[in-house]
Amino acid sequence: MFLDALRYPLADRTRLDGTAKCLATLLLCGALVRFAARLWPDWSLAAPLALAVVPLLAWLGLLGGVLAGDGFPPLATGSTARIAGRLFGVAAVYLLPAGVTVVAAGYVVASGTVPDALGGVTLATLATAALLVTVACGYLFPAAAVVSVREGLRAGLRRDALRGTASSTYFLAWVGATVLVVVAWSALAATAARSVAALLALGWCAYAHVAAAALLAEGVDRTAYW
Repeated sequence: MFLDALRYPLADRTRLDGTAKCLATLLLCGALVRFAARLWPDWSLAAPLALAVVPLLAWLGLLGGVLAGDGFPPLATGSTARIAGRLFGVAAVYLLPAGVTVVAAGYVVASGTVPDALGGVTLATLATAALLVTVACGYLFPAAAVVSVREGLRAGLRRDALRGTASSTYFLAWVGATVLVVVAWSALAATAARSVAALLALGWCAYAHVAAAALLAEGVDRTAYW
């Protein structure tokens, strides 16, 4: 399962083209976001940020096709837009609690409202709570995402969509996909902008996300309970 997922992005010409499209959408989205950052704090940054949504949705649509098990879909189609919308919607529902928890914990610590005598205990408690919520949301999200792109957003938000998360196969697939994604984002964060290393890291990011999507789709299909 792991080897098949690692071979998936480059297995044949069709998949190689799809992976190249993922890289192109990431490049375009990143370029628009960087251009918008240069315009800060001018309100004109809204235009490139709005344009960046288009390649972002295209990237989500490509990954959604892999999660659905159908391969890379054509970009300029309504079905690809629907898949991207479903993936974005389920991500907003499952990842928003983790984001709110992390931001709230950071705000409490940074604001200095906690007495110094309780600072260490409070920091440890908040960090633990934020970590647990993030891991729980991150673990459930891929299963819901797979069901969502296949059967619709409502199906992905039902409790039945999470039934496969109790299986050993899903757990192993989630661990492998998490490692791929974390390493990809770590490589991006560690490379300097406008460098060959950054371009290579972005290429690895595109490859890693496609392989992770293929691994998760296979993990959901091959559930085997403990």
